[in-house]
Amino acid sequence: MTKTTAKPATEPTPQQIEQLTRAFERFTRKFKVAEAAAAADNALNALDAQTLVFIGDNPGCLMGDVARYLNVAMTTMSSAIDRLVKKALVERRRPEDNRRSVALTATDQGKGVIADQVAGYRAACQMMLRSLDPTERNELIRLTEKIADNET
Repeated sequence: MTKTTAKPATEPTPQQIEQLTRAFERFTRKFKVAEAAAAADNALNALDAQTLVFIGDNPGCLMGDVARYLNVAMTTMSSAIDRLVKKALVERRRPEDNRRSVALTATDQGKGVIADQVAGYRAACQMMLRSLDPTERNELIRLTEKIADNET
């Protein structure tokens, strides 16, 4: 009995890399436009908007949690949190069980801004998916999730 081994995946060609690069630049621009439109209404830069969305999804999180998730330095995160607190979008609270830490929570106003952000992302996705037939849509979603879940 002979043992078969899986054929190694081939490397993408330079032409494929260039084509995908150009496609992702256009793809990313659509999201940036949607994000900028939602953020402009609330005068948020991209980091502040992403920080606010993370806090909204993770009420009571710590500043270090947000910094790790967004892969930014603690000093950068501290500045972003300060801006969001000044705009009354985020609230700092000291948990009773650990008075040295500071838990972050989106305010009601912050939750409204998050809803605007999410609506912008969804509108951009809807616009992109409209150009595909239903089978292509499912394939795009499947492939995008495969790429997003790849740890290497």
